[in-house]
Amino acid sequence: MKEIMNDVWVKRCISVFTAAYAAVITLLTYATFLYDLEFVSDKMAPFLVIYAGSSIVFMLLMIYTREMFMTKLISVLLLPIVFFLLLFNIGNGNWVLIIPPFIVAIVMFFAAGTNESVKVIMGTIYLLLYVLGIVAYVVCNMLFGGSDVETVLTPYLDKDTSVYSYYKNEMGHLSEVVDEENTISPDGRYRFYISDVKDSDKGCVKIYVVPNGQDINLKFFSLNQKGIRKTITRNGTRGIVPDVGWVVTENDVLAIQFRLTPESSLKQSKITTMPKKNYFEFLGIS
Repeated sequence: MKEIMNDVWVKRCISVFTAAYAAVITLLTYATFLYDLEFVSDKMAPFLVIYAGSSIVFMLLMIYTREMFMTKLISVLLLPIVFFLLLFNIGNGNWVLIIPPFIVAIVMFFAAGTNESVKVIMGTIYLLLYVLGIVAYVVCNMLFGGSDVETVLTPYLDKDTSVYSYYKNEMGHLSEVVDEENTISPDGRYRFYISDVKDSDKGCVKIYVVPNGQDINLKFFSLNQKGIRKTITRNGTRGIVPDVGWVVTENDVLAIQFRLTPESSLKQSKITTMPKKNYFEFLGIS
């Protein structure tokens, strides 16, 4: 058994196998760049157990094959991959995704049999990448994102939040407006949602239209399309749920019809095109 474990070809095969871990982390990074990852209710804990357990197993395999070329390569590439995973998820607070691969990347960078000169040079570059990258991320979000806090209005608002206190008398109306049959367009291509906005002023209510049916639902989490939305109005009064619904005009054009308050007039906004996908939404750029 000892001879088999010391065989160089066994180590090479295991080293190549560990590239699957780097591939999975790369896929998660790419997925969270394009989508918002949202865990299914009660599935975060089992996902963390599997995710962290797999990270430990692959880290041990990489330590075992630390002198192999593939493991050395992974040890150099994993830190920048995890850096982008951090950028794309830090705003959502998805630390479950970030911490296990970050630990693996740090341990393997120092444990791998990579040339010491390479470690010093790449380590300096990665340290600057993380420090300057996070500073740039924070600055961009402060400049472009501002301090506004948006909360999607649903019938399941947390009763302990200040947002709920604004709409507690409107929950029945809210349930009717945001019901799936009402929010999805007749052709099934779009859906609208309503957001409460807390800002430095008195706040407001916004109505957005987004593509429908582009989310990816998996066992432990769903990947929700992001970066594509059309603002219908940002003039709603905080605490009042607007009347919103879909209509088809006489020219067969899809439109959103809304009334911001019971006293206001009925307005209409045609939906003919959607904005291009904003790939820099994670930086607060809207």
